Amino acid sequence: MSADLPSGRILIVDDSQILNDMLRDIFEGSGFEAYQAFSGLEAKALALKERPDIALIDVNMPDLNGIEVLRFIKEKLPDTIAVMMTASGSEETAVQVLKLGADEYLAKPFDTGKVVDLALWLLKHRAAERENVRLRKEIRRTEQYLAHLTRIIKEGLITTDSRGRIELVNHAASNMWGYSEDELRGQDVHLLIHGEARTRAHRDVVKATLEQGNIEGEFHFRKKDRTVFPGYLSTSVIQDKDRPRGIVLVVADLTRQNQVEDKLRQSEKLASLGKVVEGVAHEVRNCLTSLGGFASRLRRITEEDPRAENYTRIILDDVARLESMVRQIEDYVRFSKFYSFQFQKIAVTPLITRAHERVLQLVRVDLAKKVSFRMEADKELPAVSGDAQALEEVFFNLLMNAYEAMPNGGKLNVRVKGRNSAVSVAVTDTGVGISDDAISDIFTPFYTSKTSGAGMGLSKVYLLVEEHRGSISVTSEHRKGSTFEVLLPQERFLGSAPGIERTTRGGSVR
Repeated sequence: MSADLPSGRILIVDDSQILNDMLRDIFEGSGFEAYQAFSGLEAKALALKERPDIALIDVNMPDLNGIEVLRFIKEKLPDTIAVMMTASGSEETAVQVLKLGADEYLAKPFDTGKVVDLALWLLKHRAAERENVRLRKEIRRTEQYLAHLTRIIKEGLITTDSRGRIELVNHAASNMWGYSEDELRGQDVHLLIHGEARTRAHRDVVKATLEQGNIEGEFHFRKKDRTVFPGYLSTSVIQDKDRPRGIVLVVADLTRQNQVEDKLRQSEKLASLGKVVEGVAHEVRNCLTSLGGFASRLRRITEEDPRAENYTRIILDDVARLESMVRQIEDYVRFSKFYSFQFQKIAVTPLITRAHERVLQLVRVDLAKKVSFRMEADKELPAVSGDAQALEEVFFNLLMNAYEAMPNGGKLNVRVKGRNSAVSVAVTDTGVGISDDAISDIFTPFYTSKTSGAGMGLSKVYLLVEEHRGSISVTSEHRKGSTFEVLLPQERFLGSAPGIERTTRGGSVR
């Protein structure tokens, strides 16, 4: 018997003692393990007990014919190979037993040597069928696993043919570019790559990959809505029988990484400025003390000289203004270095109300009347994990900023709503707006376009929002106003590091 056969257990069912014994001797001589049954009832019992790989069954049996035995074996032992034997040689009988599930049919008399060859062939054929079934299942499992991987990986995965026509797009790529899989299938893959990002060396990404084997690097990609995002592209050739049939592109979206890097640079810049400011404020205060003291003495000496008195008044006013700026700077540095945050579950809207009341106490009475203030909030807002004093300071600075952006009056709307696991607070004014050039600097300490103040308000807002693991975005349009949106996570550990989104269409800085 061949060593690769799964088994060689054969049940011989024939009421002829001579034929049964002869078949037993032949099969055992060929390495089979043979079992004999001389009646249909005996065959059923022996089949259940020994569970043979092959049953060689005579159709004509004394108590229970072979057809009934065949039905029984196919019902109870469907994996057993059944070969029917008959002396009649009727085609009608052959058709009947094959319909009932018989694997082969033999007409007596037959060459006993060929019966062994037939049994071996049937066993090999059954083994091959089982292996094919196993391989098909394995292939299905592998395909399902690969399909699952393409669905869950965060990188965009795209395959193309040798001409660059898209064949496959995974879920991440579909979300990344905003196209459905059907929309992209058959399109030129260069549709997804921003034109300016395609350098002379990589003008045709597909051609370059097929020639070089792979390419990788940072590119800018174009979404369906025409916006652009940065990403890291890696390509490889797809081989089919040692011939290239296309390429695979893997793209990692770098938007989040770039935001984190921007945040890190901003934090480092603020930390460096804080150290410089602390020393400068100390020196400036010493100079202001001397200037203020001597100016006061000059004022007393020149009381009878109106012109001199006017000069000393101007000096003293500027000294007072500078002292106020120094206090603001020192307060900012002191806060950033020593303030101890006390986080607890708090509601946002009462903090906005208190911050607005503080603003009304500080702005001009006529300005307070000229600005129409309105706050809208969702009925069921989640609480956030925050420091009440710090968040009130955030809203105070944003509201004060909005009032100062509308010196002739306007509308100030605050919209508070729940968003996923966070609370969004959008402060929208109809003021002067922010220019494209200025918007990247508005959170930097000392940056201001106002004639008074140290320019620390928005820098402090950024610092506080960052501590709450929130984010702040800015949208502005020239002479139409600005919107500052603060996103505060319900839980600090759920929030992402803050990113500053800057969207402008001209305007002046406030």
